[in-house]
Formats: sequence, structure tokens, C-alpha cells
Amino acid sequence: MKRLVIVGAGGHGRGVLEILRARRAAGLPVPDVEGFVDDAAAGPVGGLPVLGSVAWLEARGATFAAVLAIASSRSKRLLFERLAAAGVEWAGPVVHPTAVLGSGTTVAEGAIVGAGVVVAYDTRIEAHTTINLNATVGHDCRIGRFSTVAPGVNITGNVVIGEGVEVQTNATVVPGITIGDGAHVGPGSVVLRDVAAGAAVFGNPARPHPRPARGPSQ
Repeated sequence: MKRLVIVGAGGHGRGVLEILRARRAAGLPVPDVEGFVDDAAAGPVGGLPVLGSVAWLEARGATFAAVLAIASSRSKRLLFERLAAAGVEWAGPVVHPTAVLGSGTTVAEGAIVGAGVVVAYDTRIEAHTTINLNATVGHDCRIGRFSTVAPGVNITGNVVIGEGVEVQTNATVVPGITIGDGAHVGPGSVVLRDVAAGAAVFGNPARPHPRPARGPSQ
């Protein structure tokens, strides 16, 4: 098993480290963590070094496995493309031991599933997606690559979420909804209708709204 590098030394990165430590404490398999990679942060973080910039990891290609611990869906995609071109390999899914995954549910490489998450049966969590603390995902859903589901979100059954979608804290998505690629669902929103690709919706019921300014990527 290759040693692991966590890409992003902010809150998401520290959260991934906590998941890995919880897995180790529960006796589950976990790779040794070499440290963090971040273009801005200085170490140590959580007792581990910041090894260098993203360019540092690019130069080492397939030496390490990596996981993208980045909040911004757009930034995750850009970093994936950059590091994949350099031959970087991806860690398997990072799943907290308290998460509950129903029968037939699959979690792809690089995905992150936090503490207290419940995912019902026959749902697909695609690569490099984050399902954060205490979120719930119903049956027969698909959450596309590079998406981020924030803490406390409730996604009900038969929901399709495209690639690079951000669903913010405590939002609710009712059954059968489709949310298009690159969409943004604001905090506390209740999504009763399909959301077009690239759209941003806020409120109860959720309505179209200008996209929010992008914050930090980590």
C-alpha cells in the first residue's frame, strides 16, 4: 500500500486525517500518511508536515497515493486534471467507521465519506466526491464526480446529482430531483424542482439566484 498524501491542508484536509485516524483506531486498513500538500499552508498540520506545493507532488508522479481534500468542486476538478496528467495515483475511498452504507451502494476512488453519514441502498457515490458530516443520502441516488455535499444535507431517494455540484449545509433535496453539472444549492435550501446545469438556487422553496462569490478552495 503506497503512502498517502492529502492534497489540501485546510479544514477538509484535517477532516480527512481525522477519518484516517478513526479508521486506524477501529482496526480498519489505512495507509500511512506522509503529510499534506498545499500551495499556501505551512506545517505542521495535525502533527504532520506540509511537504510542499502541488508542484512538489506533480514532480513525484506515482510515488504516492493522493486524496483531494478540497471544498470547492471546481478546484477539485482542476487539481485532478493537473495531477492525473503527472501520473499521480488516487487513494481508495476514505470512509469514516461510523458511516452507514446500505447494500448495493458503491463509493468510488478518492471519495470522502464523513462521520455520521448515512447512505441508503443502491446508491452510487462517484470519484472524488465528498459527503460531509451527518449528511444523509437516500436510495437509488447518484452523486457525480467532484461534487461536495456539506454537513447536515438531506438528499432523499432517486436523486441524480451531476458532476461538480455543491450542496451546502442543511439543504434538502426531495425525491426524484435532478441537479445538473456545476450547480450550487445554497445553505438551508429546499429543492422541489430540477436545477439546471450551472445554476445557483437558494431558499425555501429553492429559487434561482446569482452565483455566490467563490471563497477559498480548501
